[in-house]
Amino acid sequence: MAPNGRRSGGRRGRGCGCSLFVLLLLLVGLVVAAEFGARWYLSDRAESEASARLDAPVSVAFGSTPVLWDLATTQAVGTARLTSPGNATVPRIDVTGHSVRLVDGGIRADTADGVAILSGEQLAAAASQGNPAEGSPVAGLAEVRSVRPDPAAGLLRADIGGIAEVGVVPGVADGQLTLTPQQTSLLGFELPSGLFSGITGTVDSTVASLPDGVVIEGARVVPEGLEVALGGRDVVLQ
Repeated sequence: MAPNGRRSGGRRGRGCGCSLFVLLLLLVGLVVAAEFGARWYLSDRAESEASARLDAPVSVAFGSTPVLWDLATTQAVGTARLTSPGNATVPRIDVTGHSVRLVDGGIRADTADGVAILSGEQLAAAASQGNPAEGSPVAGLAEVRSVRPDPAAGLLRADIGGIAEVGVVPGVADGQLTLTPQQTSLLGFELPSGLFSGITGTVDSTVASLPDGVVIEGARVVPEGLEVALGGRDVVLQ
């Protein structure tokens, strides 16, 4: 009987080991599924809200640390990154929220930072909205026909009426984008004060469409066009 007993004991031992292994696999599978579900739920909520407001595709991704573990231990997720390729009128967006929390059914970030980038084509299209109205004595003379970035000089160079190129200095005043021409007249005609209002209006409307709490903090010329630095505190992602 002893040999049979030993064989039975060995089978029971192997059976217990297999059962524990299967249970472990099931537990890991449940944790992975729960993590995936949490990421999908949070990102889907934020993407739907941001896409509708921005009127452009938006993707939201969370950091590499487990979302469920972060929420269980610190009630906050490390980072959430919101990106958008933009479209013909909406700049490319890349904003990261830090210390993201669920508050009163919404998703908030303690701080956020990122950029919005307008290409040369977008700058020219936006600038055309600020061109003088037809019938104005300077309508053809003072229209912006193209805009190209000059990062080395820190300027946007605007082709005015096909006659001259005017350097434009980007900046920020009171949380608003400013574009200051290096010269205010051309061939004896005063340039309209709102000549570049189309560009500033496009940036203002884009920022207004971003999560509440995001503001303009800086602006500079880059090879792609105009880069607007964004930041904020207590940002409402959804």
